[in-house]
Amino acid sequence: GEILLNGKKLDPLTYNMFLAPICLVVLVIANAVGWSEGTLHDFRMWWPYIMANACVAFGLNVMTAAVIKECSAVGFVLTGLIKDIAIVVFSACAFHEHVTRQQALAFVVTVTGVFFWSYMKIYPSALPVQMLERGLGSTPGTDAEKAALLPKDAPDQPSTAEKRV
Repeated sequence: GEILLNGKKLDPLTYNMFLAPICLVVLVIANAVGWSEGTLHDFRMWWPYIMANACVAFGLNVMTAAVIKECSAVGFVLTGLIKDIAIVVFSACAFHEHVTRQQALAFVVTVTGVFFWSYMKIYPSALPVQMLERGLGSTPGTDAEKAALLPKDAPDQPSTAEKRV
């Protein structure tokens, strides 16, 4: 608690390590207050599924922390989108939930938008980007705004992850 009170910054995994036990205590107390007679019996029957869900949630938190650390906030958005798609696909396969065409189309539109945004950031002078800017009536940006995220003339530098290996 002293680390948090002194205002020291924590990496996401350390923050999770501090926060997870507190969340567990709060959830156990909240559930214990509202338990009915059959809750303990249900827990004994369903505990493998609850533990599997907890492991998946922990893995997702670790993945999210790694993606944010190595990529950016866009990587975090992509992780959330992939998580949503995985939940829908798992629900459709495991629980035979019906996925409507509208839901499938929404995922396709979202993924397409994220990839096009990434394309715009990597290749700001590309023809599709210029056509979109003209179509939206946006003013051309300055040279600094149009600088590509991945310059082509830069020497092949290893990424942060590659440097660690």
